[in-house]
Amino acid sequence: MDLTDFILEHENDDLAALVLHRDRWPDIDVALAAECIASRRKIRLKVPEWYADPGLVCPVALSAEQCSSTATATYKANLASERTLRLADLTGGLGVDCWQFSKVAGAVLYNEMNPVLFEAAKANLKRLGCDNVEFSNTCISPETLPGLLDSFKPDLVFADPARRSEGRKVFMPEDCSPDVLALQDIVLGRGCCFMIKLSPMADISLMLRKFHCVRELHVVETDGECKELLLMQEPGFAGETKIVVGDLQFTLSEEKAAAPVFISAMPEPGQLLFEPGPALSKSGAFKLISEKYGLRKLGPDTHLYIIDSIVSDLAPYGKWFDIQEVAPFGKASLRDFATRWPGAGVTARALPLSSDELRNKMGLKGGGDVHLFGVGTSQGRLLIAASRWIQGPR
Repeated sequence: MDLTDFILEHENDDLAALVLHRDRWPDIDVALAAECIASRRKIRLKVPEWYADPGLVCPVALSAEQCSSTATATYKANLASERTLRLADLTGGLGVDCWQFSKVAGAVLYNEMNPVLFEAAKANLKRLGCDNVEFSNTCISPETLPGLLDSFKPDLVFADPARRSEGRKVFMPEDCSPDVLALQDIVLGRGCCFMIKLSPMADISLMLRKFHCVRELHVVETDGECKELLLMQEPGFAGETKIVVGDLQFTLSEEKAAAPVFISAMPEPGQLLFEPGPALSKSGAFKLISEKYGLRKLGPDTHLYIIDSIVSDLAPYGKWFDIQEVAPFGKASLRDFATRWPGAGVTARALPLSSDELRNKMGLKGGGDVHLFGVGTSQGRLLIAASRWIQGPR
């Protein structure tokens, strides 16, 4: 039995017990097999193409947890394809990004400082047919990077710095490894564009103050979560950064100057309620989408909107609800709505209590087709019952 057969035979086993009884399989590196099984469990939904091939070795489960999904790797590759012939990935990791980069670039440099990951990715990428990838096992620093770039001569450099330090998660770029803040001038000074993946928890305004020459910042959402912030630096760029969420592009100045439209009357049954999704919320375009698309904001501090029909440009970037009933927020309406919709989900916005507190106050369990919004609005505090619109634009 080889390693691949062993992994397939034991992929549903208890891994701790498997390692504990490793002496049963003297010809198998059981510790490696257990790590590969753990990795495969993590990439099953993220990178199903890799999961389908048990011959791909994933020897570090943490890297599988942190690697790009097929969707986010494809997004980066599409972004790279607009401006590159040669691409250097400084933090190759498991190799998922390089796998996609190799499809759009003439030549790709995969670099990884961890020798175990390096050897695995080298074998995996060749198995996947990535014949235009060169390999480097270099520890990236301001001292080593110039030589690497001068040797490969990329058009675009990519980095996804590790966001862990001494076992704890970190979000500031200078605390990550490598420190991309210390590398940006080296990359830009050689005429290369620099694509940097940042934590989705990072503050956008702060990041744009720390980095320069940022032409675009992409906010990437998949599976209902904000997964990545991607900075795209361009040598010599001195304009204002475009924030990109799908087809929506704007600057922070445009958002600041935007004049939102607020509701002038209570919402009515038959209208739609729009709740921005994670990427749109992360971007901060709360006033701009009101001005640009005619969404009527419920209140200055309430990022919920009323409109009569779905806006196709925003359709993928939030949740749409059909309003069923609206009432002033108070004891009577809380009791009435809770009685009629005992399985409703609950959201509280711009109220002196949280969503959990409102749910407990109403005695609701959630899980039904109706959602209740307790909201502070420009028309006073309201309770809105709405059903999720999932059948597409109307």
